Amino acid sequence: MQEDKSSPRDRRPSTGQGRQPASVSGRIARSTGVLALATGVSRVLGFVRDILLANLFGTSAQAQAFVVAFRLPNLLRDLVAEGAVTSAFVPVLSWYQAKGESKEFWRLSQALLTQVFLLLCVLGLAGTIAAPAIVRVIAPGFMSDPEKFALTVRLTRILFPFITLVGLWAYFMGLLNTLRHFSMPALGPAILNAAMIVACVVFVPRTTPGVVAVAVGVVIGGVIQLAIQLPVAWRLGFRWHWRWTHPGSAKTLKLLGPRMLGSAVYQADVLIDTILASMASIVGEGAVAAIYFANRLVQLPLALFGTASAQASLPLLAEQAAHDDFAGFRATLLSVMRMVGFVILPASVGLMVLAFPIVGGLFERGAFHHEATIMTAQALICYAIGLLAYSISKVITGAFYALHDTWTSVKLAAEAVVIGAVLSVLLMFPLRVAGLALAAAMSNTWNAYRLTRCLERRLGVSLLQPVAEPLLRMTAASLLMGAGCWVVWIAAAAGMRPWLGLPTVIVAGMVFYVVACRVLRVQELSTVLQWLGKLPVFQVFAGE
Repeated sequence: MQEDKSSPRDRRPSTGQGRQPASVSGRIARSTGVLALATGVSRVLGFVRDILLANLFGTSAQAQAFVVAFRLPNLLRDLVAEGAVTSAFVPVLSWYQAKGESKEFWRLSQALLTQVFLLLCVLGLAGTIAAPAIVRVIAPGFMSDPEKFALTVRLTRILFPFITLVGLWAYFMGLLNTLRHFSMPALGPAILNAAMIVACVVFVPRTTPGVVAVAVGVVIGGVIQLAIQLPVAWRLGFRWHWRWTHPGSAKTLKLLGPRMLGSAVYQADVLIDTILASMASIVGEGAVAAIYFANRLVQLPLALFGTASAQASLPLLAEQAAHDDFAGFRATLLSVMRMVGFVILPASVGLMVLAFPIVGGLFERGAFHHEATIMTAQALICYAIGLLAYSISKVITGAFYALHDTWTSVKLAAEAVVIGAVLSVLLMFPLRVAGLALAAAMSNTWNAYRLTRCLERRLGVSLLQPVAEPLLRMTAASLLMGAGCWVVWIAAAAGMRPWLGLPTVIVAGMVFYVVACRVLRVQELSTVLQWLGKLPVFQVFAGE
């Protein structure tokens, strides 16, 4: 990459007008909608997959072996593939694209693919060879059961090449996202879940032991989710040539290291929560499961809209940063923050108001008794408090990546982990499991505030002040929606079966929120309605 006279760290906003917020909102809303739809499909298939795995294997030795064998590849996927590779590749690739250097853009993409491919092949091969040692380290208790240990080693050797496949998928996801193509990469996780479902239904009954078929299904799913991206990349101009070095590849790898460290910080946060939740005498028996199920529920709107918005906006932010268009950069960022608030705030209020019906309707059966519902719902309410902050953190972190600054978010994430751990210890005694969730919400809120203030200093302009009034309007609309949902639940839906009552309240809540936003003049409502009106299904109903 040619060196800029002023690094992104030292640049200040230009005096230009930048992009119009309305057009920015429309572009990002469309991209976010595509990502949200694909993520929704993946989450539904993941839920079906979990049900099938539970029915087939329960907590047997096969299930334990699979969980342990898949743990390290899954951890490395979180550290390397999902988010880390994309957030490191997109800013640098976008720089070349924004500068109009098409030839160098493709040369860089070829060099990155060569380096990533070789690194991932070595990693996959090393894991396959060292499988017995890996299992001894991460599951030493299995050594007392030779059959379970041998099965775990076998599954580890089958699953470790998945790291290579998912890393290559992440590379092409970053490349296609830079070129403003989001749909095919976003379908990757859904395809992986679908492959595992097929393995459970078709091949597990014909395989001994059956869990081997699931492991093979994971690898096949990895192959398919990578393969479906290749025709799109080819159509957009990608051609592979052996190219080992490029000036931009060193910059990309420098961005990748801190991003991976940031993912490791998050994993440390999860580990701390798990350790504290295991102290049943303090937080209550079953707290680990309650934290898990509550987190699964709160992750749904976060993945659908918070993470999707951050991913959709990153290429545009990187392009504007490359052009030193910081007026447009700020306009894009403010637009994304408002759009995230428009969706996440009602989701947060909905989860808080309907926590008990949601948890009871989804999980309260069999071994999941009413006390577990109460514990999980309490954790869900507290997690939902910090949902907006966590979503904003995702967006602001992406803005730092677009400026080629990955260390700021890592340092602040580490700070938030320490604060969260201290708060967890303090709150777990009076509030039990809810204290752990509330500590997470409070540390996420602090992290979002610190990220935003640091970015304000970096840009030399305010970000909080312009979004304060719109977010207050959305909060008021969300609270009105929450009150309406509670009335509908008490008056009618509580007497219905969960599969009918909850959808009834959700639909009613959507109507309440639209009406409240119209009355309170929330501008983002018009943007969303205009985008929805352009979807083919709505055009068909409109007779177009």
